[in-house]
Amino acid sequence: MDEWRERAAVVSDPDAEPAELPRELLLEVFQHARECYPEECCGLLIGTEVDGPLHVVRCANVQSQRVARGESNLAASRAFWIDEQELLHALRAAESVGERLLCIYHSHVDAAAYLSHTDVAGALGPDGEPLYPGAAQLVVSIGESGVDAAALFEWDPEARAFRGRAVR
Repeated sequence: MDEWRERAAVVSDPDAEPAELPRELLLEVFQHARECYPEECCGLLIGTEVDGPLHVVRCANVQSQRVARGESNLAASRAFWIDEQELLHALRAAESVGERLLCIYHSHVDAAAYLSHTDVAGALGPDGEPLYPGAAQLVVSIGESGVDAAALFEWDPEARAFRGRAVR
């Protein structure tokens, strides 16, 4: 399980104040991770700036299809790709009721809750800025016995880097 350290681009800061997410939403994300194991799950937390996350939108991890088409060599147990149509639909639905994307989540299978180099590359555009400004990245560590940990990674514009902290 320590091989993940080679893939880690950002780990959570053990001294940072833990992030707090609504318990019912976090439990739903954890359930999604358990259901998808041994593949990575992925989805969105939608809400408002004032109220924070209000809804979990589960998305299909289409990474296996990308591998089959030769677009990637990373299996769905090591990577995720949100179905573009689902993503577009969720973003439009949120916008239509005055909500927005607050967080993208995915699980790491039999590995810690960190942002991999692949995760960071997928979260940033060609200009090195987040593709979805203001949207955090939530990573859930899942193993055969269940959820091990979760960490939230938020963009620090001054450092031009993600900063991570544990989730409770």
